[in-house]
Amino acid sequence: MIRAYRALFVAGIQQAAQYRIQYTLYVLFSVIRPIIFLAAWAAVATGQGGRVGDFTAEDFAGYYIALTIVIHLTTAWNSLEFELEVRQGRLSPKLLRPLHPLHYSVVENIIWKVTTLPPLVAVLALIAWTFGARFATTPLHLVLFVPSIVLAAALRFLAGWCVASLAFWFTRIQTANTLFDRTAFIFAGSIAPISLLPPILQTAAYVMPFGYMLFVPAEILRGGVTASVALLLIGGQVLWLAATFALLRVVWRAGVRTYSSVGA
Repeated sequence: MIRAYRALFVAGIQQAAQYRIQYTLYVLFSVIRPIIFLAAWAAVATGQGGRVGDFTAEDFAGYYIALTIVIHLTTAWNSLEFELEVRQGRLSPKLLRPLHPLHYSVVENIIWKVTTLPPLVAVLALIAWTFGARFATTPLHLVLFVPSIVLAAALRFLAGWCVASLAFWFTRIQTANTLFDRTAFIFAGSIAPISLLPPILQTAAYVMPFGYMLFVPAEILRGGVTASVALLLIGGQVLWLAATFALLRVVWRAGVRTYSSVGA
């Protein structure tokens, strides 16, 4: 497995080196949406006397900068291509190889994140200075952020593949992907921090897995929760990751049995 991953990483880095400008431009465009929400909420806070709930304009800046980093580190796009692989039969040769097809996506995902992180950090540093972002992060928060972001990335990756596995039964799954993305957009903390949502929506966000994909690691990174609360939220990430992994195993095995080499 180690030799296989080493070979995949070498090939992936060589491929990524051919698209340096494209990767950099993608990173720059990826910060547009969070910065729009940052500017909007900062304006609202300023218009309401400097605060919305527990957030000042500077707190919003810290939150959305942390959220942008988390979005980048948890992004998983490979599953969106899976429908085409099933429909065109390109999955067939992967199933004949000794590695599970998901391993190729894992390597591509890691390489993309590593190679695009430096320009993203540089842009966010400029934005943090411009908006006067405030963080309450302590060394303990940084320690807790490491397992939280790993769990969040794994959860988002596996959840995306659970949705993608519907391609074994349906010719088109764009609607399912869109529904998943829109629900995550509402309940993962992208529109607003979950703590600012109405109580019923806050409860729904913590009951569903979406908040554990983005909001939890973002709040830990900016120091928005205490260590004890952070540990509790990380426990929620572990539970959802275990449930999602179990679901994917069941769905994948059932899907492969119905797979007919070309198409659903």
